Amino acid sequence: MISVGVAVEGIPRSADKLYEYLLAEGVSAPVGSVVTVPFGRGNHPVRGVILGDAPKDGTPPEKLKTVLSVGECYLSSEALSLIRYLRDRYFCTWFEAARCLLPTGVFGGSAKSVMSASVPDEGAAAAYMEAHYTNRKHCDVLGFLLEEGQMTVKELTYMAGVSESVVKTLAKKGLILLEKAEVLRNPLKDRPIPETPPKVVLNEEQTVAADRLISDLNSGKTHLLYGVTGSGKTHVFIRLIDEALNQGKQAVLMIPEISLTLQIVNRLYAHYGQSLAVLHSGLSMGERHDEWRRIRSGEAKVVIGTRSAVFAPVSEGSLFIIDEEQEHTYKSEASPRYHAREVAAYRVALGKGLLLLASATPSFESYYRATNGIIGFEQLTERFNGKPLPKVLVADLRREMMSGNRSCIGKTLGLELEKNLARGEQTILFMNRRGYQSHITCTSCNTVVKCPHCGIAMTYHSYNNRVVCNYCGYSTGYLSTCASCGGKRLLYSGVGTQKAEEELQRLFPGIRVCRMDADTVGGKYTREGILNDFRDKKYDVLLGTQMITKGLDFPDVTLVGVLNADMSLYTSDFRAFEKTFSLLTQVVGRAGRADKEGRAVVQTYSPAHYVLHYSFAQDYQKFYREEMALRKSLLYPPYCDLCQFCFLADTESEAFRAANDFSEDVRKKTKDDPESFPVRLILPKVTAVPLVGGKTRVRVLMKCKDTRPQRQMISDLLDQFRSRKENRDVTITADMNPVNIL
Repeated sequence: MISVGVAVEGIPRSADKLYEYLLAEGVSAPVGSVVTVPFGRGNHPVRGVILGDAPKDGTPPEKLKTVLSVGECYLSSEALSLIRYLRDRYFCTWFEAARCLLPTGVFGGSAKSVMSASVPDEGAAAAYMEAHYTNRKHCDVLGFLLEEGQMTVKELTYMAGVSESVVKTLAKKGLILLEKAEVLRNPLKDRPIPETPPKVVLNEEQTVAADRLISDLNSGKTHLLYGVTGSGKTHVFIRLIDEALNQGKQAVLMIPEISLTLQIVNRLYAHYGQSLAVLHSGLSMGERHDEWRRIRSGEAKVVIGTRSAVFAPVSEGSLFIIDEEQEHTYKSEASPRYHAREVAAYRVALGKGLLLLASATPSFESYYRATNGIIGFEQLTERFNGKPLPKVLVADLRREMMSGNRSCIGKTLGLELEKNLARGEQTILFMNRRGYQSHITCTSCNTVVKCPHCGIAMTYHSYNNRVVCNYCGYSTGYLSTCASCGGKRLLYSGVGTQKAEEELQRLFPGIRVCRMDADTVGGKYTREGILNDFRDKKYDVLLGTQMITKGLDFPDVTLVGVLNADMSLYTSDFRAFEKTFSLLTQVVGRAGRADKEGRAVVQTYSPAHYVLHYSFAQDYQKFYREEMALRKSLLYPPYCDLCQFCFLADTESEAFRAANDFSEDVRKKTKDDPESFPVRLILPKVTAVPLVGGKTRVRVLMKCKDTRPQRQMISDLLDQFRSRKENRDVTITADMNPVNIL
């Protein structure tokens, strides 16, 4: 009988290996096949994937267990190489790595339901899974949601093999958000294909950039395309995709938000018709599975998708394009904690393809590599239509308050809104906080109402009259009594998108406002419906959170308003200024993208702050030089790599004890060979979101070099930590180069 090495689901990293199983007589199963195997003392059936030959440990054949069932072979030789890469680089298990490359629904079917489930915070769910890995039902449910995104409850319970009560339990813990949702069955089925696709004509800058990129289509290299907002980067994408298809290749275009797929799908569908495939969580499970098969067979030549599309089964040597490459959504916060940019770079290097990173505000890491000749670099310095960048008006919120204006709509913004309404032009308003009021404070004891699971301030939502945690989704009824002192004087303050919508309707009677945030896109209204209605001019104002700040292109939008530019400016993350600059540059760039000139009104309490000054001028280079000088002096990326270790424990003292013990292990490990393992530790600290599932979370940062020996050292330290009895109830995770500092 033949034995095979199986990656088994649900194994902690410390016990992870390829387990040896026998194939029944007459059964063949190539490497890459999905299987069901008996595991543990009770021989419970669990899922697995054959990844090769298991290391021989001397177990006699008669004592080996036999594979229970064999499914289809899904993994190519390139996929197997990618699985090894993921496990080595991201401290995950064999099965966690393999699961990334398997199609949706591989272990079961799908069903349709109007009730959907989603994970509001990937980091919290991942931490819960690692702390409760023995609770298979909970981990299966969260694992499916982290892998596939939003799913119907019936699909979820069927695939995970659990009852709805398990899903409801996780929802009560705030780990799952349940909501009524419209499931898109086939978004491309009924779309007519134009007889003559719109012709793409490149200007001189675009032509030069496209020609350079085409010359490297078979190089295995990475390039950065830096272009100001409205410079026509999509035109270059289409030219590059056309050439890739002419050479018999496939192409993957990745975007950071589902909402952005809607406009780009319409645009590319006109060019490629049924050769286009879509991969994102807005599709049903069955659709995603079918799209995966169309891509693997070669029927679909062009793929559009979000983060997980980096694992699409395209042929070796394909073209990968990552638009808005600086966005944090390209980094997974669940194991494996991969970055799509790194995975795509590995795939194109392995298969001699091409990776194009594109943005008007590229990440400092990518821009640093491009300007230092490590990767290719192309620039688009002017808007495609020749129009100037929007004129920016700065409104000082301090003066508004001194004049007695307590509204979230200042005088300057109000006047510009009046002009747009009179002209019949449209406006986009950005408010980076959903809900109605963002803080609830007891005026008797000064206690702020916080989430019992996360420890952050809760928000009042007027639409359902509930107090909600916008981080994990936990909610409770309207509060009138302080839980700490029993006082009846609770002060509701702050502004969210719901209150901003109400304020607009009060100030401008008859104004048609369309709100787009996490409370509207998953329920009664869909992303596509909201954006199509706005494009059809059924609304005067599109009000929303970050999902409206990038990638949207509406010809009649001539005014953009930022209601409070300071919200992301003052955080403990060393990337706070970089993220704020990117956010403001992107949202301001939504105005004046067609024939009409655009303008923007930015409301702020810090009008003289240099980050705002550079973002208003859209002067990325000057901002980059100033920030990089600070990064270099403090030794932060890209001048080093950063590994974030997170410790989850029942009490704060236990979490700090574990973090300090681990820090001491690092010092002992590195002091004898500082040249091979140069590290600097930043002392343990409670994270910005201090709790996950009611447990305390503490983090340790380590400045290091992301090399194979360094990663092996980290892996050894993790195994050593997990093997100690005193750490039995402490969960530790490692994340190399996180995009968010906890």
